[in-house]
Amino acid sequence: MSSQGFSVRYFLATIGTSNLAMGVHKVLYPWLVVGVLHESPSRLGLATMALLLPNLLFILPGGIVADRRHRGSWLSFLYLLFLLPLGVLLAAVVYGQLTFTLLLIFGVSFGTILAFVQPARESLLGYAPAEVMHQAVAKMMVVQFVAQGIGFIIAGQLDYISLPQLLGLQMLIFLASSLLMKRCYPLPEKDSVEEAAQAEQSNKSAAQTWLELREGLSLFRNNRSLLHLLFIVFATGFLAFGVYLVGMPLIARELYNGGASLYGILQVVFSLGIISTNFGVMNRVKTFGRPGRLMVISFLLRGSLVGVIATVPPLWLLFPVVFIWGMASGLSMTLGRTILHNQVSHSLRSRAASVYQLCLFGGAPLGAWVCGVTIENLGLGTAFVAIASTTLLVSVVTALRSPLWHISGHIDPAKETAKAQG
Repeated sequence: MSSQGFSVRYFLATIGTSNLAMGVHKVLYPWLVVGVLHESPSRLGLATMALLLPNLLFILPGGIVADRRHRGSWLSFLYLLFLLPLGVLLAAVVYGQLTFTLLLIFGVSFGTILAFVQPARESLLGYAPAEVMHQAVAKMMVVQFVAQGIGFIIAGQLDYISLPQLLGLQMLIFLASSLLMKRCYPLPEKDSVEEAAQAEQSNKSAAQTWLELREGLSLFRNNRSLLHLLFIVFATGFLAFGVYLVGMPLIARELYNGGASLYGILQVVFSLGIISTNFGVMNRVKTFGRPGRLMVISFLLRGSLVGVIATVPPLWLLFPVVFIWGMASGLSMTLGRTILHNQVSHSLRSRAASVYQLCLFGGAPLGAWVCGVTIENLGLGTAFVAIASTTLLVSVVTALRSPLWHISGHIDPAKETAKAQG
């Protein structure tokens, strides 16, 4: 796909608005489970799994669909679709019909749309040159988490802003995101070569769809470094992301007897850690020499910090711990995506991104459910110690046995693609 007509300014604006809405969602959805309906940790894990599980089913088809369509128009349509589940949830709240079952249905619907959004949005990063890919990823991450942090603050005011108002605000923000995406990458003229190619792509047979899916998977099967990247990403989803999604609201509620405000503050502190790391990456002229090694170290650090939280430190110490946790998470996110984008050609990038996201969000729902059940049966502190110990084991094995530990950041995408296809 040509980059003609693509606007970085509107792309970052779309990232900002959509993640503002996602920031509200990330606080509001789990808090509806534990703070409004007062459900158990295992039910919070189940609700989180319902939100993330659609990625297992739809993110790979989502990558194929994104590679066939005009991504600007497709993403604009998907942002509008978010209005449907949010509208149903708003109606349920207004008429007093909010139930756990309805939240599960909402989670599945919202997660399904998100599974199609992620690979299409991720592939737009491919317009950045490989030598500054780390800076492009970092800029997007800064905008993303600054916006999410603002969303966390807004959602943390649930004691002062009514739930219907928050849901209505989310709907307006997603509408704005849809309009901005149309400006970011507008549909070309009808007689353009690109649109004709897109139309031809959309009419491919089911057999061709399967071949395209296999082509995307072969990138990882034939490249051991990329394959091991998926392993560490899955472990991140299962251990780090699972405990973040389920553990964070329970830290606020059970360890510190806090409400939505404390949960929102913890999310803001975590996001500030992500933002600070990526500001540093943005100012780094050269790409990372050993990005895989740094990724494994950051994975180990996050597990260690979970172990620290298990000791129930005072609030003055908890906030710096959560901040460093966010810094390590932000570095890992940037490194993983930089490795991926620098090793995959643009024509396959949506499919490659969908496989990457599948591993991350494929591990997350299972990890969220296991984390919730473990907390309910063993207690929050014991569960966190078990997660920290498992993270240590995975990190050591990866450092000793995985080619990811030695992967270089100075990579020629054309050579790596030829190697994968050969």
